[in-house]
Amino acid sequence: MLKKKYVLNIGPEQRGAVVARDGRDTAVQVDDGELTPVNYRPVLNGKAISIRYGGRLHLVHVTGVNGNGQLQVTVNGRPVALTVMDELKAQALESLGGGAGSGTIAADIPGLVVEIKVALGDRVNLGDPVIVVEAMKMQNELTAAVSGTVREIPVGAGQSVNPGDVLVVIEPETAG
Repeated sequence: MLKKKYVLNIGPEQRGAVVARDGRDTAVQVDDGELTPVNYRPVLNGKAISIRYGGRLHLVHVTGVNGNGQLQVTVNGRPVALTVMDELKAQALESLGGGAGSGTIAADIPGLVVEIKVALGDRVNLGDPVIVVEAMKMQNELTAAVSGTVREIPVGAGQSVNPGDVLVVIEPETAG
């Protein structure tokens, strides 16, 4: 049986998951729960995935990917921001202070800042457009991975950026 560990950020919530595969069988363990069989198959001519997990059927459409690698999906018609990383990558990002679900938005590839859509002190919600970076002749709109307040914008429009350069820092709102 092959097992792989992942870190999932579903909106502002972080979960651990283990995916176990044995031949054609797949099972998932979320956090400290039990290993639960999962069945999935493409539907709607490959535009969605039907997933049966824990006795429930879910219809998942991937509607886009932002520059942070965050998937924009709908689950049973409800929009969800989702980041999936293997455990090693998540630990590496966390040690650098930029884990998935953090408020740090960094450049993935070299590019040019085209537009900054927020100002210092602005309140943003998960998924709100924050900055536009042009890379390889395509404009990529990066969105907030957390809800919170914009605390830093260390770049300006027209500025070239390199992979890892911090573009915007959002202080996540605290639950309470």
